[in-house]
Amino acid sequence: MAADRDNIATFVEVIRRDSLAAAARHLGVPKSTVSRRLSRLEEELGTKLVHRDARRVSATPEGMRLFDSVVDAIDALDMAVSAIGESVTEPRGTIRVTTPSDLGRMLLIPELVRFLCRYPDISIDLMLTNRFVDLVQERVDLAVRAGAVTEPNLIARKLMPSNFQLAAHTGNEIDCADVSELEAYPFVLYRKRGRTQVIRLERGSGEDHESVELSVSGRVNVDDYSAMVELVAAGQGIGLMPALHVSEGEKLGRLVRIFPEWTLPSMPIQLVYSTRQLPERVRLLIEFFASTLGV
Repeated sequence: MAADRDNIATFVEVIRRDSLAAAARHLGVPKSTVSRRLSRLEEELGTKLVHRDARRVSATPEGMRLFDSVVDAIDALDMAVSAIGESVTEPRGTIRVTTPSDLGRMLLIPELVRFLCRYPDISIDLMLTNRFVDLVQERVDLAVRAGAVTEPNLIARKLMPSNFQLAAHTGNEIDCADVSELEAYPFVLYRKRGRTQVIRLERGSGEDHESVELSVSGRVNVDDYSAMVELVAAGQGIGLMPALHVSEGEKLGRLVRIFPEWTLPSMPIQLVYSTRQLPERVRLLIEFFASTLGV
């Protein structure tokens, strides 16, 4: 007996999300329908595909082999159907976007508002998180990330450089003739274990290029640059943070730049998406960001 396509697609969502309830919410059907489709698929194939307990669902070895064999085909079929629908109508549907919290607040949200006004039938599912998001596994259409992209199955399109600068609170008592003397002052550190970090700063270019490494320490580690701004503004240490945050802090009279000619080596802010065929609505958002934020 041939396996039903809806049953297979439902199975893929259950394994992807480790949950009957989460799969049901994504598919827009009752949980009982998801359970029934799973049972039918197991009957059609004559083998057990999932283990179920009170908290989660996991694939059996046979289920994992099936998932690995069909997941790309199911995704490709969904996108092909979506693309055909969009080619004959106004762009519509939901775009899942992820970005770190600070990039979302300071950079993306104002542009997303403009995009939504331009395309009233498109919705945005925006995931602001500082954790690493697997775009394929979590079915995210587009990520905006700072730094290099190492996953071979993804495409990265550069938007702009991200520059980092040193800042302290207004009215600080830092008195240094050379940047290396900052090692004597406390820092608010970002996302590293331990209370000591080595940071590499540089200035100038060509023959005038210089670099220096500082061993800095502090009492506070954070994983969010907005939190760093608050701590630096409260006098808890020096911060090495994106220039966007420093500029905003200066305008509000909360931060001042120190040794502004010294910066962290620039890293790119990039649009990141899967190499698979993109729905028209996702392509439109990529081109919109490239035109409004790109350099």
